[in-house]
Amino acid sequence: MQSHVLQLSVDQLLERYQQGQREFHNLDFSDCDLSGLCLPEIDFSYTNLANANLEGADLQWARLRHVNLSKANLTHANLRRCCLRQADLTGTVLISADLRAADFSGANLVNANLTDADIWGAISPDGMNRLQLHPQPEQHDKNRTLAM
Repeated sequence: MQSHVLQLSVDQLLERYQQGQREFHNLDFSDCDLSGLCLPEIDFSYTNLANANLEGADLQWARLRHVNLSKANLTHANLRRCCLRQADLTGTVLISADLRAADFSGANLVNANLTDADIWGAISPDGMNRLQLHPQPEQHDKNRTLAM
C-alpha cells in the first residue's frame, strides 16, 4: 500500500500551527529551512525531513515517529521529551541538542553526531536502556558517538 506524501509550504505549516493544528503527517520538508522555529508538541510522524535545517528549533514534546531526519541539522535544537521511535537519524547532526528524556526506541542513529548533546534520561534504540555515549579514541574528547 503506497502512502500519499502531502505538499505544504513552510508558511502554510506555520499558519496552521498558529491556528492550533498539531498533526502534520506524511509531509515532505526535505531540504527545507526550519531553523529557529518554535513548534512544541508538533506531530511530524511519517514526515520526510531529510537534509532539513532545524538548527535551534524548539520541538520539545514533539512526536517524530517514523520520521526521516537523515543528514538533518539539529544543532542546538530542543528535542526534550520527543518521541523519535523508529526515526531515521542516519548522519544527523545533533551537536549541543537537548535530548533529555527523548525516546529513541527503534531509531537508527548510525553516524549521528551527538557532540555535547544532553542525553540525560534518553531511551536508547533498543528501547530498554538509557542512551550512552562514548568518546571516539581517534577524535577530540568532546566528540561522542552512540554506543551500540
